[in-house]
Amino acid sequence: MNKNKTQRLRDCRECGARCCRHVALEIDKPTGKRDYDNIRWYLLHEGVSVFTDHEGAWHVEFATRCERLCDDLKCGKYADRPKLCRDYPRESEYCEFESDQSPYDLFFSRVEEFERYLDRKKIQWRWKRLKD
Repeated sequence: MNKNKTQRLRDCRECGARCCRHVALEIDKPTGKRDYDNIRWYLLHEGVSVFTDHEGAWHVEFATRCERLCDDLKCGKYADRPKLCRDYPRESEYCEFESDQSPYDLFFSRVEEFERYLDRKKIQWRWKRLKD
């Protein structure tokens, strides 16, 4: 095993970084009112955010702590962790939390932030309101 990979594994074992305290899933890039409304719905829920990465992919993120993460922020069952954890980071040896650059291009944690973004981009996201 090369030194960089050994260093990364040691750091991951001791890190307890945000990757152990959230789940993020890629979603389709929004293209219409229904998509924008779905994102608004996500953001109306506590602990949910939406972001784009530097490649332009959209994600929904759920702030939720891994049940195996101990109080000292170390994995309680490191040797028995899921393959997804073992493969992280999958694409390269790059860890987003060791970099000075934010892993996010766009980040929304509140529905109002997303609505302001849509308005700035002049995107027609509002549905017609029913009369009271």
